[in-house]
Amino acid sequence: MHSTSDLVVIHSPVGGGHKSAALAVCEAARARGLDVTLLDTFDYAPKVFGRAYLQAHLTGQATFPQLYGPLYFAANRRGGAFEPLRRGFDHVALAPLVAKVLALQPRAVIATHHLPLVVLGRARRSGRLQAPLVGVVTDYTSHAVWAERGVDAFAVPCALAQTELEGHGVERTRIAITGIPVRRAFHAIADVTRPAAGEPLRVLVTSGGFGVGPMRQIVRALAGVPDVTLTVVCGKAEGLVAEVEREAAAAGVRAKVLGFERDMPARVAEAHVVVGKSGGLTVSETLAAGRPMIVVGAVPGNETCNEEFVVNGGAGLSARPATVAAALAEVRARGVDALGRRARALVPRWSADRVVGWTDGWAEALAGDRAA
Repeated sequence: MHSTSDLVVIHSPVGGGHKSAALAVCEAARARGLDVTLLDTFDYAPKVFGRAYLQAHLTGQATFPQLYGPLYFAANRRGGAFEPLRRGFDHVALAPLVAKVLALQPRAVIATHHLPLVVLGRARRSGRLQAPLVGVVTDYTSHAVWAERGVDAFAVPCALAQTELEGHGVERTRIAITGIPVRRAFHAIADVTRPAAGEPLRVLVTSGGFGVGPMRQIVRALAGVPDVTLTVVCGKAEGLVAEVEREAAAAGVRAKVLGFERDMPARVAEAHVVVGKSGGLTVSETLAAGRPMIVVGAVPGNETCNEEFVVNGGAGLSARPATVAAALAEVRARGVDALGRRARALVPRWSADRVVGWTDGWAEALAGDRAA
């Protein structure tokens, strides 16, 4: 993509994964010499809209997970009685986002969350947005909300997500299996090796950016388990670090407890195995790094689909907080190196570069059509 114009990359701060994916795309694009503008959807919406949207998401996942799942699957179809009302509200609330993108006059637009596609797809259909619009699916399943009219192309992580998008009405020629974009540092991590004799199993416990997950229960379950050292990343949840530290001290578990971690590639590289919820980016970063994963506390819906991708792919196990110790023992028995190789083989290498290259193709094609 040889452009003097901006590539606009848009995310929504609904969980940390959408921003992480956007940053990975920006990194890959800038490595190609592009000028890139990163936009947060909620910066161009009324503050009450952003707060309500995020609160509904976090409350649904953390407080009412058994309700979140049925709602997720019930909404997994196009249309519905409330669809026109929702779309009308989104178009009003996010009109400033469209204005900002149009003012930048980009050569291409990439969105790592479905919400911006509602309004930008409409702008693309009407001809107001001249640049191709690409949606990047950030779970190992494609929910119907991604299949917005006006989106030129989609980047998806796997064949299942491709098939699901087709089922929602998207032509296969507009879908590429690129993998979920993660930063190059994850792909560059050295292969994991089995702990040497007398070396503890290094376990990274992660909660995702917002500190959601059964962190204290996991730590408690490892009381009395020999030859294990923990690094626990608590994210942005206030007070969670102190709570986990107290839990570790009471359980007699060796643990380094951190808050929000800016260098997750370094933390993953140190670990033999990663334990945590199955957010799309957590899974993708772990697999790209060639680390086995034990999935704990997956919320019904997209996270259970991600969990199935890991487990069915032979790259990890599913566990409850109380059974984490048994799962770690099984990982030892299977060999972290063998599971790590399966993990790395599950995901396309250099995924963010693939997303940028796929987008480049659409921008080149559009430029050719205009020239003709």
